[in-house]
Amino acid sequence: MKISTFLLAILLSCTGINTHAESKAPELEKFVGAWTGEYVHKNKNRKDSWLQTRKADGTFQLIYKSYEYNVIKNSETNEGTWWLEGEYFYEKQNGAHDKADKYAYELIGDTKIKFTEITTNEKTSELIEGYSFTDTRVEK
Repeated sequence: MKISTFLLAILLSCTGINTHAESKAPELEKFVGAWTGEYVHKNKNRKDSWLQTRKADGTFQLIYKSYEYNVIKNSETNEGTWWLEGEYFYEKQNGAHDKADKYAYELIGDTKIKFTEITTNEKTSELIEGYSFTDTRVEK
């Protein structure tokens, strides 16, 4: 009797995991496509803009431009991987950093996603919110 209860518990937990993975799939699709964004720094003299193309296979290409006084100071193209895990969006640029960037996100209709950077205090494990930005879908 205990063995059948145990097996039933395992079966139900596996079914729950599968359902959770399937329920995330439609949300993943909402991130796929070309997106633009802009971040104006606190001193207002600097801003960053980007065009990011996220693919369904979990890869992305990022064209990133930095401006000072409305003059382009830097432009670069990076590639990497992205994924959703729990309630967070992760992004890892190839060769750029050891760790992936972690963001809380809010889907705003079908055309906008607000991201807020999340870091973890290594001593206390407290989650700390950082800067925020909004990506806007590039219409075809």
